[in-house]
Amino acid sequence: MFHFDLTQEPLTNRELEAERQSIKEMRRTQIKYSCISDVLHAFVFIGLYFNHFLSGYAILLAVALSTVIALVLSTTCRDNLKVTDQIAIGILSLATASTTMIILVMAMQQALTGSIIAGLTTGSIVIVGATLGRKIKKVLATIEAMKPIIDDNIAHQEVMTLCRKFPELETYRESAARYLRPHLTYGELEEMRKWMEGKQQNKAEAV
Repeated sequence: MFHFDLTQEPLTNRELEAERQSIKEMRRTQIKYSCISDVLHAFVFIGLYFNHFLSGYAILLAVALSTVIALVLSTTCRDNLKVTDQIAIGILSLATASTTMIILVMAMQQALTGSIIAGLTTGSIVIVGATLGRKIKKVLATIEAMKPIIDDNIAHQEVMTLCRKFPELETYRESAARYLRPHLTYGELEEMRKWMEGKQQNKAEAV
């Protein structure tokens, strides 16, 4: 995934727009896969309903439970999934599938075959929703980070303050201006904040 690097030459307007279009194309592809996944899962539940394996209320419960878990995981997982995150997603998907089957069979008196299929489908929804949803969230955040700081006076003043304090950042800003980018992006401002924090941390460690 694209990220700004203050140690490299700033992107020109054309290069930044090319990166932006590439990220937007990635977003379209991910949304397409998400829609395909939703349709496939929907067909499974529709098949269970019309073949009288599950009632309408049972399907609503299974869909609601899996959707809530998938949304929670997609919004709380870190950008880069570690092994522990993947294990947690796997465990929660199994737990969701098991819980769905138990509720459908024991509490709602649904057919065992339909309950098992519904449980496996909810587990699939959790896994796909958690992983693909996280990727979509990251892409959307990257697109937002590429927006130039134009009418945001607070962010603009922060950029100017950082550049006055650190000549290296001012050099970067001046280079971007020479490339016809008088306004830096929110992503570059975030990288400046991280750069400043790293400087301060190194100074504290040296003391």
